[in-house]
Amino acid sequence: MNYQLDFTGKTVLITGAASGIGLESAKAFLSCGAFVYMADYNEAALKAQAEALSAEYAGKVAAIVSDITAEEGVAKMLEAVKANTGSLDILVNNAGMSHSAYSMHEKKEDWDKVIALNLTSHFFVSQAVANAFMIPQKKGKIVNMCSLSGIMGIPSAVAYSASKGGIMQMTKSLAGEWARFGITVNSVCPGFVETPLIKDNLANEKWLGYMNMRTPMRRLAQPEDIAGSVLFLASDMAQYITGTSIVIDGGFSSGS
Repeated sequence: MNYQLDFTGKTVLITGAASGIGLESAKAFLSCGAFVYMADYNEAALKAQAEALSAEYAGKVAAIVSDITAEEGVAKMLEAVKANTGSLDILVNNAGMSHSAYSMHEKKEDWDKVIALNLTSHFFVSQAVANAFMIPQKKGKIVNMCSLSGIMGIPSAVAYSASKGGIMQMTKSLAGEWARFGITVNSVCPGFVETPLIKDNLANEKWLGYMNMRTPMRRLAQPEDIAGSVLFLASDMAQYITGTSIVIDGGFSSGS
């Protein structure tokens, strides 16, 4: 058993890695010795962040511009991995979007976009990575980005809540099915995190004041608060944990 967060010799693929939790997770894995594939559809932001990290971790970072809601985008991502290191040990399904609308006004095109990115893409990326790498090598770690909204449900965010609830159940299903291949599948469920995903909320002083008051730890989460749990679930210390979800919300869901 390795009780250190040492990822030397490990390869990691992180989707939605150009900002927020994905970017912080990339930094965390790199600091622990991993080779990190950073994938995102935002080419300019991705390349800027990957270049900055490459200056510190030379030869340890590769950027993949890809739209994972498209089948060809997923295939392109995997081909890039095969052509470079040829192996993959850890997948972090982090790409996602937020969307707010009262349910009586929800539009189908908005619903479809949220479900496609937040849920459907996570499954097909997991499927592709498992088939190409993890099942043949009989080992692997998958960490999915769920949310507190997948547990509690958030008013005026029915599509987002549904997508994250789906992630939680998908995590359990894949964990049960793929354990025989030595693959663990878990998820993290952040509460509200200070990332570009909720920039409009952060600009609302009344909302921010209420959230800080409502959260026992009296602050929103920072990306590094989430990245630590991602690393734990991807590490040897979590080798007997699968099909579970870790809630990271500063006590928001405690009922305090």
